[in-house]
Amino acid sequence: MDNLLRQHGLPVLSARNTAMIEAVTTLPPIVVADPFDLSPAIAETWARYANDSWTHYLAARTPGAT
Repeated sequence: MDNLLRQHGLPVLSARNTAMIEAVTTLPPIVVADPFDLSPAIAETWARYANDSWTHYLAARTPGAT
């Protein structure tokens, strides 16, 4: 499948990562791990990244915020 996508000039890695992020936001990480060939721990890490809020970023960008 990767070769077919590459033949058509489609970005395989970014498409895979986007699909994985979408999957871990709607399904339990343990369910997502197998189809994406990930360990359950890595799938859990992706789930945390995908569900991370912007509050840390916004706090860092706000002048005078601690």
